[in-house]
Amino acid sequence: MTDADDSGDDEDVAKITLCSDCEQEEEHDVLRSVERGQGVDLLVRCHACGNVHTLELRPPRSIAVRFTLSEGAHSLRTKIEVDEDEMFEVGDCFDHGEASWEVTRLEAKGGLSLTTGDPSEIDMVWAVRADKVRVKLTFTEGGRSWSDSIVCEPDEVFTCGSFFSHEGERWKIRALHSGQGRKLTGKLPAGRVRRVFLHKPLTRSEVAEREQVARGRWRGQEYPGREERMRGVFESNLREP
Repeated sequence: MTDADDSGDDEDVAKITLCSDCEQEEEHDVLRSVERGQGVDLLVRCHACGNVHTLELRPPRSIAVRFTLSEGAHSLRTKIEVDEDEMFEVGDCFDHGEASWEVTRLEAKGGLSLTTGDPSEIDMVWAVRADKVRVKLTFTEGGRSWSDSIVCEPDEVFTCGSFFSHEGERWKIRALHSGQGRKLTGKLPAGRVRRVFLHKPLTRSEVAEREQVARGRWRGQEYPGREERMRGVFESNLREP
């Protein structure tokens, strides 16, 4: 049954409606309301001419429309029930399956692209997830690289040189790719990131070893290969007899 609030909404709709006698949009009084299935019949009287007539209010019929919902590299084809009088437009956002989606393309029969259309015109609605984005990650450790991806908020920021945790391991962001090129400095929101490149940060012992090598360039310091290098320098300074 329709509750009292719904009946009030029906009466509001009937206040200004088309009079069957005046053939104009006029204000009406609701004399009686009778439920009919999922709709209601209202007996109304026109303020302008006093004509009493019945106004039939029925919910729009549902139509199943084909959708392709894309989330990163993954796509799902499904059918969604919509009202027959609903209008679609590229750029529209809607909720489905506890997620928000944005319409990116409307396709009529024959593959013709539309900017707007109603369910009777549309053969397929293409949409991408708008509340979440999938970001691709490339990890490098030593001579080995592999890829993975994460789902995050579109405005989450990735910064070159910052540390990043993934599956319990600590990584450092080496570069960001926006689709227009790779950048080694700066930051980007997830919605603009095509791929994040990460590598394992150096351990304390590795940092110390690199510092030792750097200091070894000065005379008197020990570093790997120092003896060979000094021998080469000595031999290069020998004069031929």
